[in-house]
Amino acid sequence: MLEFDARTITNVVMPLLLFIPLAYGMLLENSRRERIAREMAEKWLNTEHPGCVIREMDSSAVTMPVSVIMKVRTPKNEDFEIKLKVGTIFGGVFMGKIKVVYIRRKNPPSEPKENA
Repeated sequence: MLEFDARTITNVVMPLLLFIPLAYGMLLENSRRERIAREMAEKWLNTEHPGCVIREMDSSAVTMPVSVIMKVRTPKNEDFEIKLKVGTIFGGVFMGKIKVVYIRRKNPPSEPKENA
């Protein structure tokens, strides 16, 4: 059978009991920051470039500020990739600051096809 003495409880079990809620709280906070950053990035795109449609969005809440990469289709049928940094290091995503890292064109506009 397992034997527990006072040393095992204080050296192994107590740190685990303290670490598990801390890790879970960090996971919840990162997912909340990521969700808010995605919402802010979508609002920024609708404000700055109306008519563009988000095809795919990827974000990383591990970094400070949160980085969001969007693959966007324009009304002219062009594909772009936009990378944004949302928030600040100390204020988090709540400062409302959005910095454009890059905007890259993925393909040229498609030519109209003629039926032969």
